[in-house]
Amino acid sequence: MKIRQILTAARSEPPQSRTEFGRHLCLVTSMSRDLLDLEAGDYDELAREYAARRPAGVTAVVLTWNEEESIRGCLEALAADCDQVLLIDGGSKDATVDVARASCQTLALVSRPWTDDFAAQRNIAFDHVGDTGWLAYVDADETLATQDEGKLRAVLAALDHLLPDRDLVVSPCIVDSNSARHTDTRRIMRAATGLRFRGRLHERPYDVNGAAPTNVQVAVTLRHTGYEPDVIERRQKANRYARLVGLCLAEEPRNPKWHFYAVRDARVNVECSAERARADFSRLKASLALYERVGLCDYETERHTDTLVLLCDLALQHGGGHEIAELAEALRRRGQPVEAEYFTCFAEFATLVNRVSRLVDRLAATRAGHADRDLTGRSADLQAVMALSCGRYHEVAGLLAQADTLNSGQLTRSTLDRLAVVLPDLLPNQPR
Repeated sequence: MKIRQILTAARSEPPQSRTEFGRHLCLVTSMSRDLLDLEAGDYDELAREYAARRPAGVTAVVLTWNEEESIRGCLEALAADCDQVLLIDGGSKDATVDVARASCQTLALVSRPWTDDFAAQRNIAFDHVGDTGWLAYVDADETLATQDEGKLRAVLAALDHLLPDRDLVVSPCIVDSNSARHTDTRRIMRAATGLRFRGRLHERPYDVNGAAPTNVQVAVTLRHTGYEPDVIERRQKANRYARLVGLCLAEEPRNPKWHFYAVRDARVNVECSAERARADFSRLKASLALYERVGLCDYETERHTDTLVLLCDLALQHGGGHEIAELAEALRRRGQPVEAEYFTCFAEFATLVNRVSRLVDRLAATRAGHADRDLTGRSADLQAVMALSCGRYHEVAGLLAQADTLNSGQLTRSTLDRLAVVLPDLLPNQPR
C-alpha cells in the first residue's frame, strides 16, 4: 500500500476500535507528495507490529538567553514528550540556567556565546547528541499545548514505524498570542540527519546543496508568546532582527529572501502610511529580478511566493491596485490560484467601491438647486443607498432626511429594514 492509502486506512478505523498505530498516525495532517506515493507495506500488518516497537528517544533542543520568565513553563510542558532537554545557552545573565535545572531532571547544558547566528546556535546540538532518536527544537517562549501532551512522542513513534529510513522534517503548528497560525515550521528531525539549519535569522533546515527536505505536518501545537508587543519592545527584538537581516544582506546581497525579510520584518507591529507602503513596494519589487537567476536553490527561493503576496498587500495599501494583475499572474504560475484570485477580487472590489463613492459626489453636485422636487428626492434616496454600499455611513442619515422632506426615501428605508432583519444574526452580541 502507498502511504496515502495507509493514512486513509488509519482515518477510516472506527473510533471505538481504533488501533494505537491508527490513533497515532491520525496526528499527521499532511505530507509532501513524494512521501505519499511511497510503498510502505500492508496496513493491518503495520498496525499489529506497532505495539511491539520500542519508540526512539526524543531530545528537546531549547535555545536560551535571559529566559528566566518563560523557561519553566516551556520545559515542564515537554516532560511527557521528551526524554531529555539540551539547553543551549547564549550567555544568560539572569537565573535562566538555574530555573531550567530545577524544572527538568534530564537537562544537559551547553554554553555557547551568542554570535549573531541562530542557525549556528541550533546546529551545535548535533555535536552533543547521538545518532539515534529525534531532535525537537522548541523556543524558550513556546509551550506545548496542554491538550497535546503526549501527542508529539506518539506521532514521532508512528513516523519511525512508517518511514524508518527516510530523512525528513516534522512541522508542529505554532500559534502566536494573536492567534496567527504557522504550520510549515520544520522544527523536528532525526538526530542522524544530514540536514542543517541555514540563515542567521529565520533559519530553516536544508541539505548540503540548499535543498529543502520532505515535510510532514502534525496536529501538535506550540503556543508562542514572543511576538507580543510588550515582549518585542522589552527585548528590543525589532532592532536585533533588523541588524541580523542587515548582516544577511551584506553577506548574501543576491539572495532574494533577505530582501523580503528586510521589508516584512520592518513592518511588524508598526503603523505604516500609504507613502511607506509605496516605498516598500518599490524596494521589494526590485528584488524580483533576483529570482530570475539560473540555478537558485530552495534556500534562496523559499520566500518567492511570500514576496509576491506581500507585494500584493503593499499595492493595496498604497492604492496601486492596477499592479495586482501582473502579480496575481505570477502567483498563478507558482501554483497559488487562491491567493491570486483573492488579491484580484479585492483590487476589483476596491475599484468598484471608489467608483460608487464618486457617483455619490456626482449626484450631490448635479442635484444642487434642481427645481424638480420628485427627482431631487429620488436622487437623495439613491445617494443614501450608495453611501451605505461604499462605507460612507455617516452621510446616510442626512441624505435620508433630505429625501424624506421631498416625499422620497423608500429605497433607503427598504434597504435599512432588510439590514435590521439580518444584522441581529450577524452580530449576535449586539442589543436587539
